[in-house]
Amino acid sequence: MNNLSAIVISGTSKGIGKGIAEYYLDQGHKVFGCSRSQKTIKNSNYFHYQADITDEKQVCQWVNDIKKQTDKIDLLICNAGIAPAATILTMMPGSLFEDLIQTNISGTFYTCREISKHMMRQRRGRIITISSMSAGLHLEGTSAYSATKSAIVEMTKILAKELAPFGITCNVIAPSMIMTDAVEVLGERIIDKALDKLTIKRKLSIDEICNVISFFASENSTSITGQVIHMGLVT
Repeated sequence: MNNLSAIVISGTSKGIGKGIAEYYLDQGHKVFGCSRSQKTIKNSNYFHYQADITDEKQVCQWVNDIKKQTDKIDLLICNAGIAPAATILTMMPGSLFEDLIQTNISGTFYTCREISKHMMRQRRGRIITISSMSAGLHLEGTSAYSATKSAIVEMTKILAKELAPFGITCNVIAPSMIMTDAVEVLGERIIDKALDKLTIKRKLSIDEICNVISFFASENSTSITGQVIHMGLVT
């Protein structure tokens, strides 16, 4: 990526999204982030918008705001999502299931749709969505969460075909264990069980995730699209 590239990241108030934003800000890139809460990053190249990605109108307003501040969008990282504590399907409240669908699937859909429109006009761009190791581990208690992360993979692969004629690539990163607030709520039993099932049985760092992002975003990766990188896990 060129210096001061315009990078859009959803869910930047904490966790992986904040870590990714800070990583690229340290390299001198411009980052446009959003979250439901107020901004938690202080950097002159960081532009924050307080928005709920499950709200279609708010996503449209966020993207319109970005377009007023930059004439190009080089990279979108759809990171925002929720990961509830492990709950077996028969015990999961319908309200929690709906929250998962709205945040993880609808939020990704709205964000990809609006940014894609801008990238189609400029006839270039990179889109990266975030799935999860859960989609490949099939752990008890993650049925709803894993279903939403699997949906993101399929959505991204089809979007890759739709946007290929416009010079836009779409790929997926499925990180293994990285300790964030969202992961910690899963509880030690689930975390230990997941680590034990990994091919590489250790936790990831933000730098490792950003290494894969940079690979997908590289000018030399124009022929790589519709792919899923599983980190720490052979599926």
